[in-house]
Amino acid sequence: MIRNMQSFQLRTNGEIESLICLPLEDLCFTNAFSTRGGGVSPLPAASLNLGNFSEDSRENILENRHRFLTGLGVADMTLVTARQIHSTLVQSIIDHEDALSEPREGDALATGLPQTLLGVQTADCLPILLADRQSGAVAVAHAGWRGTLGGIVSRTVETMQQCFQTNPSEIVAALGPAIGSCCFEVGPEVIAAFRQQWDFTDRLLSHSQPDGKGHLDINLANRLQLLAAGLRDEAIFDCKLCTVCHNDLFFSYRREKGSIRPVGRSMGVIGRAA
Repeated sequence: MIRNMQSFQLRTNGEIESLICLPLEDLCFTNAFSTRGGGVSPLPAASLNLGNFSEDSRENILENRHRFLTGLGVADMTLVTARQIHSTLVQSIIDHEDALSEPREGDALATGLPQTLLGVQTADCLPILLADRQSGAVAVAHAGWRGTLGGIVSRTVETMQQCFQTNPSEIVAALGPAIGSCCFEVGPEVIAAFRQQWDFTDRLLSHSQPDGKGHLDINLANRLQLLAAGLRDEAIFDCKLCTVCHNDLFFSYRREKGSIRPVGRSMGVIGRAA
């Protein structure tokens, strides 16, 4: 059971349960992180797989997305996602033609369009939602260890500045469910790469092993990157839910990859009605 979760609320509509960042909602930004139940996918039965097209039918995923958005009351909004490739590529959605085009490769999206929901798909990687309280621009980022190493969230903030004149101090950020430092063991080569790139790496590490392995805190890494990009600490909200520990609620590739069934994908979304 989840207790003492500040600034976030699990909200149920029918069979669909979603995690809402309340400060973003208070600013009139529609936002949610999906959970795994209430769908039609066999991952296992009745799973709300919102993104694994390679191992589930398109019909199942589209029905799941409809259920998810209907549960949020935003089925009339345009959902935009990217073909995620564990990169640091940020795509800007400038007009409605962009919003309705086929998904482009990248691991972050940004837009200033109303009636447009940006979606990021995860199954252990960190989903990040960003909202500019002044202009109404929004963005999402998919931050696994590769994206975090490359500074995907910093690049996303830069794109918001360049395309939508966003002042980073006006951005509110929500960090969704992801594999926590309690469970995210990485090898010495990953640690070495982080040390070469980020001078705060030692703050991210715990459970160091004689063979050079250790646990990495990607939530903290992205918080520090957001702070360096100009966000205020009090405007960064982290649900602190580990997808491995809460595998009953969220898909986890690391927890489930050895099972006989494929692993579904959760989705974080953000947008504004007007």
